[in-house]
Amino acid sequence: MQVGILLEETSLHNDLVEGLTSAGIGVDIHVVSPVLSRARALEQAGSFLNRAAGCDIVHNLCGCFGLLLAPLSPVPVVWSVPATLTEDEAAVYRAVPGRCFFVSEEARELPGLRKVPGLGPFDGDRVRYYLDVYSRVLAMGKSKEHRPWGNYEILSEDRDDHKVKRITVLPGKRLSLQYHGRRKEHWIVISGRALATVGDETAKVGPSGTVDIPHGASHRIENIGSEDLIFIEVQQGDYFGEDDIVRIEDDFGRI
Repeated sequence: MQVGILLEETSLHNDLVEGLTSAGIGVDIHVVSPVLSRARALEQAGSFLNRAAGCDIVHNLCGCFGLLLAPLSPVPVVWSVPATLTEDEAAVYRAVPGRCFFVSEEARELPGLRKVPGLGPFDGDRVRYYLDVYSRVLAMGKSKEHRPWGNYEILSEDRDDHKVKRITVLPGKRLSLQYHGRRKEHWIVISGRALATVGDETAKVGPSGTVDIPHGASHRIENIGSEDLIFIEVQQGDYFGEDDIVRIEDDFGRI
C-alpha cells in the first residue's frame, strides 16, 4: 500500500509516518504551504496530482489547508478532522467532493460528513487505527465508481434486459438533470431524504419510497438530508451504457 500524506510541516505527525513505514507501508509526504501565490498554488497542485496518481490513498493531516489539493485527488482521501473544528469549517468540509472520508481521533460527531462504514472508535494506537481506516476505504473503492456527487455500485449486469445499481448521493449533492433514449428506470430509496424530479414534477421521497422514470423523461435526484442518500436503481431496456446519458443541466460542468 502506498499512502500520500498531506502535511503543513514535515516535523508534524512523525509518530504516524514512522509507524506506517515500520509496518511496511509506503509513505509519500507532500508539504502544503498555507500561503501561496497563484503560480505557486498551481505548481503545488500539479505536483500533488502527479504524485497522488502513484498512491493507493491520500491522507489529509493539514486540516482546511488541504482544501486546495484533496478534492483534486485521483484516489480516495482520508481526512482527519481536527478537534478544533468549527461549524463554519464543517460547512466547508461538507461541500468537499465524494472521494473524501472524514475521521476523528477525538470521537467527535461529524454530522453531514462522509464517514468510514464500520470503523470503531480511536483506541490510542494511531498506526493501527489508520491502517484500519485505509483498508476499509480501499475495500469500498474496489467495487464502486466515484462521481462528484457520490458513487455507485453495480449489483447486477449479467442480463440483457436490465441492470441494477446501488447509488449513494452525498448530502447537498445532486445528479445531473438528464434523460435516456434506450432505457427506463425505477428508483427505490433505502435510506436518506431525496428530492426527485421527473419531467415537470418534483416530490420528496424517503425510505421505501419509489420513483418511476419513463423512456426519454428528464429526471434528477438530490440529497436534501444531512446523511448519505442511498437508493437502488433498476434500469430496463436494451442498452445500459453510460453513453446513453444526455445531460441537460449539471452542477459539475459535464454537459
